[in-house]
Amino acid sequence: MMPTIIVLVGISGDLAGRKLLPALARLEAAGQLPEHFCLVGTTRQALQPDDILSHLDPALTEADRTFLQDHIDVLRIDMSTAEAYSQLAEHLRSIETRFGQPAQRLFYLSVPPEVSSPIIAHLGDSGLNQVANTRLLIEKPFGTDLATAEALVQHVDRYFAIDQVYRVDHYVAKHMAQNIVPLRQSRLLAAGWNRENIERIDIIASESIGIEGRANFYEQTGALRDLVQSHLLQLAALVLMEIPDQPNDVAGQRLAALQSLRVPDVQAVQRGQYQGYRQEVSSPQSKVETFVSLPLESTDARWQGVPIVLSTGKSLRDKLTEIRVHYRSTGSTKPPEQLVLSFQPQESIGASVSVLRPDITGQSDSAQLVFAYGKPAPDAYEYVFARAMEGDHSLFPGAHEVLASWRIVAPVQAYWQAADDPQQYAIGTSINDLIS
Repeated sequence: MMPTIIVLVGISGDLAGRKLLPALARLEAAGQLPEHFCLVGTTRQALQPDDILSHLDPALTEADRTFLQDHIDVLRIDMSTAEAYSQLAEHLRSIETRFGQPAQRLFYLSVPPEVSSPIIAHLGDSGLNQVANTRLLIEKPFGTDLATAEALVQHVDRYFAIDQVYRVDHYVAKHMAQNIVPLRQSRLLAAGWNRENIERIDIIASESIGIEGRANFYEQTGALRDLVQSHLLQLAALVLMEIPDQPNDVAGQRLAALQSLRVPDVQAVQRGQYQGYRQEVSSPQSKVETFVSLPLESTDARWQGVPIVLSTGKSLRDKLTEIRVHYRSTGSTKPPEQLVLSFQPQESIGASVSVLRPDITGQSDSAQLVFAYGKPAPDAYEYVFARAMEGDHSLFPGAHEVLASWRIVAPVQAYWQAADDPQQYAIGTSINDLIS
């Protein structure tokens, strides 16, 4: 494997401590990192590696911590200044001297969009974008609406080539999301994956937690932008897309699926807010939605007439993320059948099928068939790092996918500008009771 340097901008942030550093430690434990590897964390604070490691998941092994301790360089620089990039460039060259050979460089921006844009410009102006085998990883959100997303795409394109850019949507990298295409290719499902057999598709992300003290973030975001525009639409694309002839065309087929989707009636979009939210964010007039259920339709002939509904909410009864594929009834006496791909609380594949009761009535009941892995799959961010180091774009939404997603929700955003307040719902409500 090629020597690798990952420059993590935002190493002292929550995402780095919860997900990114543990993912790298697990990759090393699995033998998936190169012999010559270094993680360079940039920060304006006077921090040492021990300060960073003290906030990591206590479940990490001593070997994991030792690896991170030995492979982290913490560089105290202000990434908002042009001078910082000369210092960073010199530090990267010193690491390559230590390696005895050039390394691929991955710049991972784990910072808000308003911070990432000037960093991208500085990377370009300093020439760091021109070094061979340089890649840029950007965390969502990719804009706040269609106009800002278009501006961000143009900004990134000014400094980085398309094949250098990796937009991170960790839902696409989840193991179950990667399983959707192989599952659809199975003989068991392939022939019936169309409007003739499928009546409705629900993609649901129900969260039992509230906004967890992130009032400023959530007041600027809301459920539609936080989960629907990115994560849930990407899952919808995987469910609806044509299976590509070549594995490397998954992104192209996801894009085609997104381009076929539209909101048939913005007034039918459900919008809710849990009771007590306004007090929590100290905004008595807040119209920010904490629940949304977005009905979509596809212009693709294979899916015309099939409702596709994306729903998410906070402070609900259950923590679960599922894709529910509802099949058309084959008889009035048979219960409905469905396929459920579960991401949370446990990754599993379930099916409810119709079987005869063990009696002489001839009536049918619904039987549950469930497959679950015996151990947890790798975390999504392990796949993010592994595929980015390999130069594999398949798990990363391209710019056109991002813009297609914003075009889908744009009419809803516009309608909500003058819409009534969101409907209130009680904390602990089941998401099934909210979805019409």
